[in-house]
Amino acid sequence: MKKSIYILSIMFFVFTSCNSDDKQMKDVSDTLSEVEVEEELKHEIVYSIPSPNEQYDLLRSLSEDVDPTIVNKLSNSSNYTMADKKALNFGVYLSDAAYLMRYEQGKKVFLDYLSTLDKLGQDIDITKVYGEDLIKEVEEVGANSEKLFDISAKNYITIYDQLIENEKGVELSLILSGAWLETMYILFNTAGEYDENYEIEEYIVDQRYVLENLKGFVDSYSDDTRIQPVLDYFKEINQVFKEMDCEETSINVENKEGTVILNGGMSCLFTADSYSKMKSLIEKIRTSIIS
Repeated sequence: MKKSIYILSIMFFVFTSCNSDDKQMKDVSDTLSEVEVEEELKHEIVYSIPSPNEQYDLLRSLSEDVDPTIVNKLSNSSNYTMADKKALNFGVYLSDAAYLMRYEQGKKVFLDYLSTLDKLGQDIDITKVYGEDLIKEVEEVGANSEKLFDISAKNYITIYDQLIENEKGVELSLILSGAWLETMYILFNTAGEYDENYEIEEYIVDQRYVLENLKGFVDSYSDDTRIQPVLDYFKEINQVFKEMDCEETSINVENKEGTVILNGGMSCLFTADSYSKMKSLIEKIRTSIIS
């Protein structure tokens, strides 16, 4: 039977503000790619997890600000000697590369990331992604930032394929987790202080749906000792999500021009305290991963 991972364009529900004080939950799914893993399961299990490229595509629509200094230094890669650290930081660097490419930081930056990821990937069976063909493709697009970003996104899918093919579910779990945690770190840094950027705060609130799906996938490999620390991270993060200010109302379904709108449901907002706690927790976890 099958376990499926869906790599999608934000196919989780995003809360958006409308003209009134009510909240709307809007399905903003766009494209869908499917990677399937053949396993002996009684049922098909599907996990919807947006890639860093898709996360930053939406972030770019909310903020033009970029800070290249907040990413994990490439020089730190030589400090990671354990396989689990390499996989986690492989995910961190994938997220950083997507962030910098979405904010047009240039071909040289991308090539530097490809070189670093190639070295880390050799220990987690990602050995065919960063060959001469990819380097040639990057060189050919030159300074075209949109095409560099597209290459970054396509490369992310290729890495999925290779890990699936090599039955590296644990390594894939660690990579996905490292990428998401780094994305959360960058989202908080872009949002700034509490109530400084309300739209990004709402976007971070919606990450609880991503966390739920990510935890579901990672938990499939919980019998591996390398996975438990990540599940502990998720447990801490989920606890802070539960401390938000939430209100539940009845759900009404509308269809406007082909877009399904769910009015009501569970609407949550950060309080000053829960925002501060979540930001500090993400920073602490991220520091432990990249150290």
